[in-house]
Amino acid sequence: MARRAKIGYRSFVSTAQRIFIAYGIVILLVGFGLGTALGAVRMKSPAARALATAHVETLMQAAMHLALAFAVGAVNFGTSVATVGAWLLVAASATQALGATINWITNVGDQFAERSVGFYLNSSATLIALPGVAIIGYGILHRL
Repeated sequence: MARRAKIGYRSFVSTAQRIFIAYGIVILLVGFGLGTALGAVRMKSPAARALATAHVETLMQAAMHLALAFAVGAVNFGTSVATVGAWLLVAASATQALGATINWITNVGDQFAERSVGFYLNSSATLIALPGVAIIGYGILHRL
């Protein structure tokens, strides 16, 4: 009886959902790794603002991408356009996380004043994210 129920049930997860879930879990692990590094650094030195920023940012990204995976599935937005939007948002988020992490590694105090490599990565992430936000936002809202 249990076997029949198992065979008869199959959930559908779109490619866009898989992209959001995969990145959400990976960046969650990165966030926890950065948090571990933050704890070790704070034991020996004063505040590490750039590291704290990278840690919090990656944890927020994880929550956002996992929530987007749910939202895309809830409204059945599983088209190839959704996949493109998901890739754009993941690329932008990864660029943003990389920029924040580079700012920490290179000991940047103020990325805006210093115009660091991290600043340029973070700035370019916005340009990558905008079309992804438009695609995913419109696709979800249009299907409500």
